[in-house]
Amino acid sequence: MNPFLAEYRGSGPLRDITVLDFTQMMMGPVASQLLGDLGAVVIKVERPESGEWERSYLPRGRRIEGESPYFLAMNRNKLAITADLTNAEDLALIKSLVARCDVVMENFRPGVMERLGLGYQDLLALNPRLVYASGSGFGPKGPLVKNPGQDMLVQAMSGLAANTGAADGPPVPLAAPVLDASTAFLLAFSIVSAVMDARENGTPHHVQASLLGTSLLIQCQEALVAMNTDLTWQRSDTGIAAPWTDAPYGVYRTQDGFIAMSMTPRARLAALFDLPATLVECSDEQWFLRRDEVNLVLKEKMAQKTSQSWLEILTAGGMWVAPVNTVDDIVTHPQVAENHYVEEIDVPGGKRIKAVGLPFSISGVTQANRLPVPEIGQHNQIIRAALKNV
Repeated sequence: MNPFLAEYRGSGPLRDITVLDFTQMMMGPVASQLLGDLGAVVIKVERPESGEWERSYLPRGRRIEGESPYFLAMNRNKLAITADLTNAEDLALIKSLVARCDVVMENFRPGVMERLGLGYQDLLALNPRLVYASGSGFGPKGPLVKNPGQDMLVQAMSGLAANTGAADGPPVPLAAPVLDASTAFLLAFSIVSAVMDARENGTPHHVQASLLGTSLLIQCQEALVAMNTDLTWQRSDTGIAAPWTDAPYGVYRTQDGFIAMSMTPRARLAALFDLPATLVECSDEQWFLRRDEVNLVLKEKMAQKTSQSWLEILTAGGMWVAPVNTVDDIVTHPQVAENHYVEEIDVPGGKRIKAVGLPFSISGVTQANRLPVPEIGQHNQIIRAALKNV
């Protein structure tokens, strides 16, 4: 095992990797947390006194054990140091760490790290096998580089919001920061790939991922159609959840609530809902064009039975259906418990709280919880001492 900060390494497959993490908000911290969950030493660099911005971002002013719940959700398994990147002494400390790390991560706007003397080319002189990972809103080049790269804004400008919602309503961005989270996964995957090459072949890499690139990947099917055909899409008048899909596809009101229904072969759908032959017996193109007619029939029939009744009937009939749960519902669901997607993590003050743990499984890694979520600068002296002892 890597002797540098050995006592803080996990037993997972990334236990010999050391990460210097300048990231903030969600995209970068989720990516570095995943690396830490799998055993890496992650050294989180924050501003003195105030720390990372996410520490002050609160849901309705609420803290948990004195800390932002949002910060707690994405900063376990990290060591925390503070540094003023404009201070010569602090900058020297950072550069000493770069020489000991496999990965440097940052998600400032393009150009910020270069102005600080901490850009990719600057740090290669200190570590010729460095993997330098940058996350951004729009990528490293182009006319939008300086624009604010926030999740909801990129959902809006990249087509995701425009394809969501009913035709008579506004475009609808997702409530969850899906681009931040998905870009974090791509960033973590790219970092691990690059570290493998750096170790095996001595090749340094600059890994770059963006919210815009991630949004295009999420929409790869729709993007290919847009670039290679003359097809255009319009949102459904009756609320079908995707403009390129026929009915059923979306959330339907029942007698006592809602259930979700997904794609179903036409013959099966006709039998289950007793659709009239005049509606069913048509070409595939006509079936799509008449999707709102079909959907209106489905909506009318769905309102006549309870959610549980429909779930039983439609599941028995081979349809793809699901209940509409809240987050409160799903985090206590037996399926979540059986797969250990939620676990207790350690937080400042010696307390434990429930959090989303590993969203996947790897043999030999039984849980995410290893190191408590750190307080601001908690490991300043530990890191300095470790550098002196190397």
